Amino acid sequence: SAFEPHQRDVVRSVTTALDDALLPEREERVIMAGTAHLARSGLDVPVQLHDVLEALEQHVILLKLLGTAGESSDALAVRIGHENPFTELQSTSMVTTGYGPGSELVAGLGVVGPTRMDYPSTMAAVRAVATYVSRILAD
Repeated sequence: SAFEPHQRDVVRSVTTALDDALLPEREERVIMAGTAHLARSGLDVPVQLHDVLEALEQHVILLKLLGTAGESSDALAVRIGHENPFTELQSTSMVTTGYGPGSELVAGLGVVGPTRMDYPSTMAAVRAVATYVSRILAD
């Protein structure tokens, strides 16, 4: 498998959520999976975690962040700490990208985690899931 053992559960939950979300009509909505992993991420619980979870519940914030995921399915956006435009997410890092069939972007996906996350592995996982979903959409 292309993923480390500790990444497989997260990747599995994300791909399952994405499979459930793939609808022919266009709509703006957010599918979240793996938010329980934030509790194990090392964020300052409960203060920072509470703020992060509240921000994640505000789907408008996530839609805006994923809307800036990149101009192509090859582009990754990495925001670390204060690079996040939303104060509630400045204790985290985000790795996001867009995906879709061929060169058409139809959606975005990403990972929210601690600022000391394993960036190379997370970036590889986000890119791999986006590539996988893009191939499914192209078929």
